[in-house]
Amino acid sequence: MRLSKEDYREAVGILKRYNYNCLNIINRQADIISISVGEKDGMPKAKYNISDIVCNKVIQLEEDEELQKSIKEWKIVQQALALITEDSRNIFNKEYEETKRKWEVIDILHISERTYFRRKKDLIFAVHKEIKKWQ
Repeated sequence: MRLSKEDYREAVGILKRYNYNCLNIINRQADIISISVGEKDGMPKAKYNISDIVCNKVIQLEEDEELQKSIKEWKIVQQALALITEDSRNIFNKEYEETKRKWEVIDILHISERTYFRRKKDLIFAVHKEIKKWQ
């Protein structure tokens, strides 16, 4: 099976943005959920009532498009990693999480260049299949 250029680039792009997406999720959620002092109007509140501040923050989390896109791409990669072999997972860890170059990955994992390309192709196909499931 062969992927078109657009599909291949989309899958590789999601893999390359993995670290960015993780940081984006953490930072966006921290910005939205950051502790803020609510307005005190002096009126008594119900004991287990959800305040307007909490409700507004939940709405912001759900409506933040960039956050939702990052979460979607993160989930795609996580599901793809669950479906591939350990060699492909190791290539992902070294190349996309630790940003090692191709020859460094080959030396670290003690695999041949051909095996490296086969396992990386399996990783990209798994990501592509997950992208199609989410569309």
